[in-house]
Amino acid sequence: MVRGASGTQCLFVPLVALVLSACGGSSQPPSDNSSGLAQAVDGAVQSSMQQFSVPGISVELAKQGNLLYAKGYGDADLASAQPAETSTVFQIGSITKQFTASLIMKLQEQQLLHVDDPLVNYLPGYQFPPAITLRMMLNHTSGLANFTTFPQFGQWVRNGVTEATVLTAIAQAGLQFQPGTQYQYSNSNYFALGTIIERLTNLSYAANLQQSIFQPLGLQATYYNLPPANVAAAGYAINGSGIAPAMIWDRSAAFAAGAMSSDVADLVAWDHALVSGAVVSQPSFQEMIKPNGFAIDGQGDSYGFGLALSKYNNRPLIWHSGQIGGFTAENVVFLDNQFTLVALTNDQDFDTDPLVYKILNAVCLSATLSGNC
Repeated sequence: MVRGASGTQCLFVPLVALVLSACGGSSQPPSDNSSGLAQAVDGAVQSSMQQFSVPGISVELAKQGNLLYAKGYGDADLASAQPAETSTVFQIGSITKQFTASLIMKLQEQQLLHVDDPLVNYLPGYQFPPAITLRMMLNHTSGLANFTTFPQFGQWVRNGVTEATVLTAIAQAGLQFQPGTQYQYSNSNYFALGTIIERLTNLSYAANLQQSIFQPLGLQATYYNLPPANVAAAGYAINGSGIAPAMIWDRSAAFAAGAMSSDVADLVAWDHALVSGAVVSQPSFQEMIKPNGFAIDGQGDSYGFGLALSKYNNRPLIWHSGQIGGFTAENVVFLDNQFTLVALTNDQDFDTDPLVYKILNAVCLSATLSGNC
């Protein structure tokens, strides 16, 4: 799941080739320079799909929230041969963490918490170490063990689990290191932050998303619960005999660390709103993109609050990837001009990083297309 910005996965990492397959697609009308963008993006996506046997991909490029190019490729559902569209809804895994971090910052703006408060102030019943602060949880320096690695996690995915059960297991697992002394990606941080959001608002995490983010921003294709079947992609995995339907996780097992679903247009709208100050204040957003002081990979990337921090050609950008049963996803936003790339797939074994890198190179390094980037 919820692979996200883990220490073993940076933004641009080559992937070993798998097997070949064909891909089709459907598109929606793009902007004036669409001919060149279509050739560049289509070539990058189709070559990746053929190389790694990806069932379906949906991609959108935008600038300042305005569409540059969007297209669906391959199949949203192999059984029915339903094509992937730009309106197809995919599960987005750890991209959910951006939404959770934003809800925490909104609570800070309402003076209901402060990110430097101890975790035990808000979850006193679990005997978490008093040295852990909310800031450490937001930027993955808390030392909390990652609950998605626990032996009982598979059962939670299949059958569902209560928040109290997961939080108790996290607390009893002990610390991986002294809080604040290193970076280690842990879904436990954002699971616990989801419970804090619920306790301070007396609303479910899903209701918080709906009232504070989905409705105000008009995100009509973004969901905490599983999306309607008529718009949702089917998720797949690679097993010994090829591509097979993946196990769909119970939402309670992913919770505030990775349960959400969306389409490319809604994620572009989300990215634009977040960077532009329509979600949290600009001071809050600047705090979200403050490096945690540790490198998260060999490329010099760092991590803020629900956002990985990187550079492309010396240009600062924020990004996050997500992996959950049947799906991988990634969104990237350049901070200087809000050039945005969103890629969603229904293949849990596909690494989106090389595809993102391939598209960025095809557009941003092109003499004729770099103006888009």
